[in-house]
Amino acid sequence: MRQNDEIALSQAAKVLSDPIRLKILMLLKEGRQEIYQSPVCSAYSDAICPEDLKLGLGDISSSKLSYHLKELKEEGFIQECREGKRIFYLLKPDRFKILVESLRVFTN
Repeated sequence: MRQNDEIALSQAAKVLSDPIRLKILMLLKEGRQEIYQSPVCSAYSDAICPEDLKLGLGDISSSKLSYHLKELKEEGFIQECREGKRIFYLLKPDRFKILVESLRVFTN
């Protein structure tokens, strides 16, 4: 494994090591639910607004949620879609495929 690969893998592992971030990823994987109150994103019907994520996460401040979303976005695990003043988030499955491929070095 090259040093750049090691650094990238360790950064991804660090981002995924937080339970709140894992919960956010699971909520995004499940997609939009009927209980969500925000309008549906016209570009991605499964995308979720931060206010709706807060419903699934329980007691979390907007600033804390924003921080975790920023970390996930910077590492490439999620993408954002803007519609007017609203922001929606969804998973980037290809990022997970790349991560799994980089972990295969440990199975050989």
